[in-house]
Amino acid sequence: MAKGKPYRRLSLKLLAMLLLAAMAAIALGLTLQVLGDYLVERVYCSEKRQNLRLLEAIGSFRTYVQEEAVSSTNVQKIGVWNHSHPYIQLTVSANGAILNSDRWGAEMVGSDGGFVIRSGKNQEKISSSANSAEHTFPVNFTDGSYQVEIQDFSQNQLYALVSWASLAAGGIIFLALMLLYNSQVTSSISRLAKQVRQVSKGDLTLEITPSSKDEIGDLAEDVDAMRLSIMDKLQREELAWRANTELITAISHDVRTPLTTLMGYLDILGESDNLTPSQRQEYLSVCRQKAEKLRTLTNELFSYFLVFGKPTPALHLEPLDAGTLLEQMLGEQTADLLERNYQVQTESLTESRLIQVDVQHLRRIFDNLFSNVLKYAEPDRPVTISSSWVGNELHVCISNYVRATAGRVESTKIGLQTCEKLLTSMGGRFLRRQEGGLFTAEVILPAGCPLEAV
Repeated sequence: MAKGKPYRRLSLKLLAMLLLAAMAAIALGLTLQVLGDYLVERVYCSEKRQNLRLLEAIGSFRTYVQEEAVSSTNVQKIGVWNHSHPYIQLTVSANGAILNSDRWGAEMVGSDGGFVIRSGKNQEKISSSANSAEHTFPVNFTDGSYQVEIQDFSQNQLYALVSWASLAAGGIIFLALMLLYNSQVTSSISRLAKQVRQVSKGDLTLEITPSSKDEIGDLAEDVDAMRLSIMDKLQREELAWRANTELITAISHDVRTPLTTLMGYLDILGESDNLTPSQRQEYLSVCRQKAEKLRTLTNELFSYFLVFGKPTPALHLEPLDAGTLLEQMLGEQTADLLERNYQVQTESLTESRLIQVDVQHLRRIFDNLFSNVLKYAEPDRPVTISSSWVGNELHVCISNYVRATAGRVESTKIGLQTCEKLLTSMGGRFLRRQEGGLFTAEVILPAGCPLEAV
C-alpha cells in the first residue's frame, strides 16, 4: 500500500519534472538568445562589415541603373531591383521629390524638406542629417545624377534566426528531460513486469525489490509480499502433506497392532470352551483395553483432519438448556475420573439458560479435554470442574496439576487445536494457561435468553 497520501507521489514527481524542464528550457533559450544577439551585434553589425555590405549594395544598384536605363522617378524599375534585395531600403531625392523603395515596392512619398522611410515592419523617423549622409551615395540616372540613401536591415534575419534557434533549443531540452523522466518510469514498470512474469512461471525465489519510493515501489513491495505469502502457503502445504503421510503411516501401524491382538483374543473367546471365568474376564479386559486404544487412535485421526482439513467444520446448531446438557456431559466424564481414582471437585450452574451448540462437537471437545486430563494430570491432586455465567457467556473451566512425567507421554499435540477450531465455529472461544504446574482449559460459549423466557 502507498504510504502517506496515496497515489500522489508520481503526480508530484511529474509536476516537479515539468517545472525543472521548463526552467531549464527557458534558461537555455535566454542564454542562447543573449549570446546570439551579442555575436550578431559584435560581428555581423560591426562598422567595417556594414560598410562593405552598403558598398556592395550601392554597386549593384548603380550597375542595374546603367544596364536598365532607369530614371530617378521610375518607381516600377527601382521597385524591381529592391524586390531582389529584400533587406535593403533606398531613398532617392530628385528634383524636389522623394522616392522610397523597399522590399514591399517603391512609391513617391514627399518633398525634399524631410521624408518618412518605410521598411516593411520596421518604421522610424529619419531626417536629412549627418547620420543619413554617411550612407548617401551619388547615382547617375538617365535624367541626371542624384543622391541615394541606402540602409541595410539584413541583421534582422539573423536576429530572427537566433530567436528561432533559441526557442528550438529550449523545446529540445524540455522534450529531452521529459523523455528521460518517462524512460525512467517506463523502465521501472518494465522491470517490475519482467520480475512478475518470472515469478508467474514458478520462480518464487526471485526477490522483487522496489526501484523507487513511489507508487511503483509500493506495488513492487506488495507483489513481493504476495510472493512470500505464496511461498509460505506452499511450504505449509508441503509440511502438512508430509505430516499427513507420516500420521497415516503411524496410525496404520498403531491400529494394526491392537486390532491383531483384539481379533486374537476374540477368536480365543469364541472358539475355546475350556476357559475359566477368571480367564474369560481377563481376556475381556484385554479386549476392552485394545478397543479403547482403537477409539483413541480414531479420535486423533479425526482431530488431525479437522485441524488440517476443511477450514470450517459442518455445524448442526440447536438451542439447548445449558444446565441439563453440562450435567449430562460433565457427569459422564466426572464418573470416569472417579472410577480411575482421581479426586474431582465440581461447581455447577446456578441459573439455566439456552445455548446454541452442536452436541457432537461439544462432546468431542470435552472428550479431548478429559483425555488430556487422563494423560497428564497428577492423580493425587484434585481435578477442578467449574461452570458459571460471566455476563452473556458460559464459562466451563477444567483445571488439573500436571504430573512430572507428562513430558514423556506420546501425543500428536493437536487435541487443543481441535477444541479451539470447534469452539470458534460455534461462535465461542477457547483459552488455556499454565501457572505453577496448574493447567487450565476454559471453554467459552455465547449465552442465549434465560430458560424462563422461552
